[in-house]
Amino acid sequence: MPVSDIKYTRKKLANGLDLALAPMSKSPTVTAIVIFKTGSRYEPANFLGISHFLEHMVFKGNRTYRTPHEVAAVVDALGGSFNAFTVKEFTGFHVKVGAEFLDIALRWLGALVTGPLIRPSDAVMERNVILEEINLYNDTPMMQIGDIFEELVFSGNALGRNIIGNRRTLGNIKSADLANYFRNSYLPGNAIVVLAGNLGDLGRLDKKLSPSGYFKFASASKMKPDNKSAGKDATVAPKKGRIKIKFKKTDQTHLILGGKTFSYFDKRRYPLAVMGVIMGGGMSSWAFTEIREKRGLAYYVRSSTELHKDAGSYFISAGLNNNKLETAIREITKLFRRIRTRMVSPREIKRAKDHIIGGMMLGRETSSDIAFLLGSEMASRGAITPLSEEVRIIKEVSRQEIKKIAAEFFAPEKLKLAMIGPWKKEDEEKFQKLLI
Repeated sequence: MPVSDIKYTRKKLANGLDLALAPMSKSPTVTAIVIFKTGSRYEPANFLGISHFLEHMVFKGNRTYRTPHEVAAVVDALGGSFNAFTVKEFTGFHVKVGAEFLDIALRWLGALVTGPLIRPSDAVMERNVILEEINLYNDTPMMQIGDIFEELVFSGNALGRNIIGNRRTLGNIKSADLANYFRNSYLPGNAIVVLAGNLGDLGRLDKKLSPSGYFKFASASKMKPDNKSAGKDATVAPKKGRIKIKFKKTDQTHLILGGKTFSYFDKRRYPLAVMGVIMGGGMSSWAFTEIREKRGLAYYVRSSTELHKDAGSYFISAGLNNNKLETAIREITKLFRRIRTRMVSPREIKRAKDHIIGGMMLGRETSSDIAFLLGSEMASRGAITPLSEEVRIIKEVSRQEIKKIAAEFFAPEKLKLAMIGPWKKEDEEKFQKLLI
């Protein structure tokens, strides 16, 4: 299988902005993304949700495009797409357009992230929108269960806090607080800009991306991140407790079963990724085969890995018939026992490696693929590991490495179970007995 590394240039601008350019001369599109190294784990506890709140506010208007309609109309008129995201450690904004509209997209994105107006009336309106977003999560157990699991696994640490906030903390946040948080967090030295696609003459971009060009950032305020909470080492053992139940009268129980792992700097992320594919990656995985195909216990069942700068988690999630819940927990627990106690077969490990490498190839086809990949790697690990190197590492993952990780992180006493369904606290003991 031919492997081609991403070709890009990277440099620090005079104002501290971290810039990467990835020319793709045959691409009909360009994607630009700005990532700020700020997220929910860095928020003051009484302002939980302010990063996500500010992400919303950025689209309400700025010095160049005064209203939400004007902001949206620019990219809509080009047939492009745009969006934003807030996670535990980052906030990002991105736009994708036809290559001929690159200049307009850069002007739009620069105005978006450097000069939001943050008007009091907009803050009141957008708070209501976010409260409805919370209602959506609360009404959708499949979406909410991840938060319940993180509260359990990272209890006592900022990583266990909800990204979106809650009614009380959102009520604390005023437009002045949002403006201060913006001036403190949306700084060039805290930002990464990536452009990927048909960029044309790279020399023409220098002036547009310079500190005097489209990305003129504000100065910092005196507001500080919640370093006391955010700086807590998430590798420290959390509070005792292996089960967390959120009662909800539902026809189906949504659960996550898994445990804490390591950071995204840890080289063991490669064998963990291979293990994840074997356990729950796709319709030929253990979880899908045993839980859905053989027993019909769930419609969806999958595994996921979430890694942060100092800790992470790996888990299997599923939506299950209430009457068959105990059977399903037993069977999922058996999968963890199986990966701990048996050596995976050569065929299984090869298939998993091919799955990962193939997915990596597919994940590098478009300008948005490349922009997101470069941006996320720069924001997290600080550098991009060449694809050829990653392929080599993945191919060298051994069956012994997988078994060692499973034994260390997924021993019975380390497994944690989060559930949303018609269950009460007194049911915890019954379910805990199944985690063997």
